[in-house]
Amino acid sequence: MRVEPAGIDIDVHPGETLMQAAWRAGYYWPTLCLARGTCTACRCEILDGLHLLSERTDAEVALLGSLDRRVRRANPRRIRLACQAKASGHITVRKPGVRKQSTVNDQEAANVEGQ
Repeated sequence: MRVEPAGIDIDVHPGETLMQAAWRAGYYWPTLCLARGTCTACRCEILDGLHLLSERTDAEVALLGSLDRRVRRANPRRIRLACQAKASGHITVRKPGVRKQSTVNDQEAANVEGQ
């Protein structure tokens, strides 16, 4: 997976969500609910490879359905929750705020801020 605008490349293993892949690789990915699918903070825009993603989960349908109606976009189906979406090939996403964690405390601090 390629993450823009940071220009980061992250390997996504089979069965792994986009967010799990980022965390495993040592990257901070913005979230409030810590990958439970109850917020939309981890949402990202799929720039390339939309057809390589898993179907939307029930959590995505519920959360993004209302977001689709509020946010005008050419293709609202391109918005996905990184904590729910799984890729079966190389994709490119836009998610500002993704960055390499300098220490384990970066993720812990981010988690505390989001609570």
